[in-house]
Amino acid sequence: MIIFGSRSVYVTSKQSIGSICPSCGTKGSLRLIVFRRHVHVFWIPIFPIGKKGMSQCQHCKNVLSIKEMPESTKKECVALKNKTKGPIWQFAGLGILILMILWAALITNIK
Repeated sequence: MIIFGSRSVYVTSKQSIGSICPSCGTKGSLRLIVFRRHVHVFWIPIFPIGKKGMSQCQHCKNVLSIKEMPESTKKECVALKNKTKGPIWQFAGLGILILMILWAALITNIK
């Protein structure tokens, strides 16, 4: 039995100063958040498969995906998403897999 799937992990966030919440109209209350998705096997991350951006109003707690954001906020969120690099530990499973393959190759060459 192999347990596999995907999971999103928080990477970074930034307070948007000039943006206005489309839900409650509060200025400067939007927080832009970036998550990174990765594939995992037995909860060990193998490799990242993409980033996702969203915003949350600190006043009314309304959450918007990039598709739902106003154009100015969308540009700011996409820029943050493109600038952000994911954590290196999301490649841990891939590194373990490569080490296991090298170890198996070494063992078979010794015999």
